[in-house]
Amino acid sequence: MSGIKAYYAAVLAGLTMLCPFGASADFVQSDLKADPSGQFYCGDAMEWCFGIAQTSSGAKDSGAVDTPVLLVLRAGKEVTRQEIIQPKSSDDDVVSWRKTGIWPQWVHDPDNSGAFLMGIVTTTSVGYSGGGASVAMLSLIRVDPQSGMPPKLDMVATLPWEASKMIRACFSEQDVIDRNQLCHDTYDFTAEITPVTDALAGQNKMPSLHYVAGASKFPPNANLATDSNSRPVVGEQTMAQTPDPACQIDEISRFNINAQAYDIDLPLKGCDAYLIP
Repeated sequence: MSGIKAYYAAVLAGLTMLCPFGASADFVQSDLKADPSGQFYCGDAMEWCFGIAQTSSGAKDSGAVDTPVLLVLRAGKEVTRQEIIQPKSSDDDVVSWRKTGIWPQWVHDPDNSGAFLMGIVTTTSVGYSGGGASVAMLSLIRVDPQSGMPPKLDMVATLPWEASKMIRACFSEQDVIDRNQLCHDTYDFTAEITPVTDALAGQNKMPSLHYVAGASKFPPNANLATDSNSRPVVGEQTMAQTPDPACQIDEISRFNINAQAYDIDLPLKGCDAYLIP
């Protein structure tokens, strides 16, 4: 987990830290919907909308880098924007690419009167010979309108969100026969969060977050550390994506009022192979 944390900790390092805000301890989670322009995701009342823009740094002929920028609109008017600081690519990262988008949900009090959580999903993808991989991380941003205008932004949690890998497993006609023409090992990871109101959430004016995640793979004996040809032939009984018992998570994360962030301590040891592209 240390390597994953270190890699993604910089995703929103440029967002400033805030003092606590007052909001109801009762929170709901709702979908954000695309506005008519298709450029922003908005709440039902269209009071709050969020989008991602790109800004270039440096001259194009000198290797300009596009930096994603979070735009926050209230009642149709932009109230703040913030660059999203991305971790730098290493020399070994030349075949990877990164995409940043708005998480199409938000966590808010029923009256939309206080601070709330929205999210940014950063996906890193890598191409393999005959396959590929991607890993998406969800960074939760606290938006505090009670701090004044423009509202303050604070990154309060970063969580593994989605991941997938497809690894080529057929290198001969016999491999195709042995695997019933299913010539890739596949690995998938998905997660979801739900706000939870509890006694501690009431004290902190923030919901606790119920995080549920799990991985699956095909075939059931797939293993990134072994050659697919060294494993048993794929039979009809193994022709299905199967949950990986080593990577199943069901945890409650609570807001730490002193750190002004969520305490994230997830048992990711069995999930490492899924979360490194």
